[in-house]
Amino acid sequence: MIKRVRLNSDKLGSGLGDPEDKSRGLLLKRHRAGKHGNALKHGVFANIIILPWEDPEEFRILHTALIAEWNPVGPTERDAVLSIAKGMWRKRRMQLFLENDMQRCSTYPDHVAYREAHALRSFCEILESSADKPENAELPFALLSVENRDRLRRKFPRLDFQSTSEWIRAIQNEVTSVLLPEAERFDRSVAVLISRDAGFFTQEVVKHELAVDERIDAMIDRAVKRLVQAKTYKQMLGSISQMEERSIRKQQTVDQPNPTFKNQAVGRDKLKKPAAMRT
Repeated sequence: MIKRVRLNSDKLGSGLGDPEDKSRGLLLKRHRAGKHGNALKHGVFANIIILPWEDPEEFRILHTALIAEWNPVGPTERDAVLSIAKGMWRKRRMQLFLENDMQRCSTYPDHVAYREAHALRSFCEILESSADKPENAELPFALLSVENRDRLRRKFPRLDFQSTSEWIRAIQNEVTSVLLPEAERFDRSVAVLISRDAGFFTQEVVKHELAVDERIDAMIDRAVKRLVQAKTYKQMLGSISQMEERSIRKQQTVDQPNPTFKNQAVGRDKLKKPAAMRT
């Protein structure tokens, strides 16, 4: 789950007025498993951008399946199939972005889509990773509701523990044995789930998702149309070439004298000559 939250952490940590929101963004940035460079371009897919967290092998599998489906011949058809693959890849990517936005909002205690159980799990994982950096140990508390935050700080004052590791273990035990089971029971309520999802999927979000899908589908449709047209034109040109070839062969046959007809004509000429001339 942390991986999904990490994807859009740059957006999470910028443009937010609340200091706790900014600390949450900083927290998620620091919790990244590794540093990635800019978007990469891979091999034969040099004109398709593969983002650092995406798997180039998945795109290759998608592209290979489309090649098997459409059987492109020549650079024009192959380019059209690649455009179809790029459109489908973008649709998958946008769905992941939407899912990531939902995951991100689920860690905002004041957001209607806040999921306490998810936030508590993320809190424990990030707290565990901050054991080697005590200065970051307070950052995960930004993921908690005010009630849970105050409860843990009152029950487990940091000065009461000899080491940061002991303090972290005590808090994790409290979360996993008390707070998390309570939150999971609450999160299993169908009414709560519907209300939370409805709060996230506002009319604006739905309209934006539909608009993006329509634009990408239009790109895919244009690529499919281009591919079908290329195949159709090739078939038409092939048929015309075959007709022209047959016509040329037929004309050549007409122009060439037939030996059989020639021999028959010579025989008729001999019959027409007088007997004296034939002798």
